[in-house]
Amino acid sequence: MPYRRLPKTDQARLRSLRALIVQCNERKDEEVVSYKIQLEANALLQKFEDGITLYHEAYERQLEKNKEYQCLFQNAKMYLSHFVQVLNMSIQRGEMKPEIKTLYHLPADSYSMPDFSSADQLISAGQFIIQGESERMQSGGTPLYNPTIAKVKVHYDLFKEFRFTQLIMQQNTQRYARQMDELRHAIDLLIVNAWDQIEAAFSDLPLAQRIETCQSWGVIYYYRRNEQSPEADEAGGYDVVDEKPLLLAEEQQSLNQPDQVDLQEQPLFEEPDAPSDASLTEKESVPASRKKKEKGNDQSSLLSLFN
Repeated sequence: MPYRRLPKTDQARLRSLRALIVQCNERKDEEVVSYKIQLEANALLQKFEDGITLYHEAYERQLEKNKEYQCLFQNAKMYLSHFVQVLNMSIQRGEMKPEIKTLYHLPADSYSMPDFSSADQLISAGQFIIQGESERMQSGGTPLYNPTIAKVKVHYDLFKEFRFTQLIMQQNTQRYARQMDELRHAIDLLIVNAWDQIEAAFSDLPLAQRIETCQSWGVIYYYRRNEQSPEADEAGGYDVVDEKPLLLAEEQQSLNQPDQVDLQEQPLFEEPDAPSDASLTEKESVPASRKKKEKGNDQSSLLSLFN
């Protein structure tokens, strides 16, 4: 028996709603689905189509602006890092004291670069650097060049303004996404109620005709593994089909009557080759000759004692 399943994608939900509305408009005399569900289906379909359009427009707009956002971020990061490098080199040359770095909220005993890896860190550190340079110049300090603080501030302000715009676009995209989630939940509840009424209205029809009629109203059916068509179910139930390939008659007979294996001809483990007689005699002859040689040496040593 096939089972029905709710649509999982937005396009599948749209197809189910459109099929339901078309059938309701064509069969106005037959009250298959209640009038309340028909009104809700028309309203939700319009809201869902508008929500999909708004969400895709907001998402694509955010993607398009993201390229410009990344470019401005890299420029602001580059100018701020270059300005800090010029400040550190001026201190290393002795033109300024290391304690002046406290105006920029930078450690006086370190020449490391601030963390500009994220947008929030760049905005907070850049604000301290711009304010510190302004305070140093107001106290009579010589302005730094290549780059000047004015040029750094231009790129910093451009990025900061665009960052605010990007956050607004992200919030719009997230708001449309939440609205789409709420609409999906409402549509799923509506589809369940509508499908229950559709199946109840056509419950007297034969299985194959009932499934075909319900599918024309937008009901989605799935067959389980190894299930056949509705005609086979009416004929005598679903036949379970083995997924393994069928064997030929000869192969089946060979499996039922396995060949006799001669264990003597096919040993489980291969025994190592036995050593030949020549190798044994050669190994035995070597120590025998050594014994004779050692015995001759002993006799010659005894004779030398009597001489």
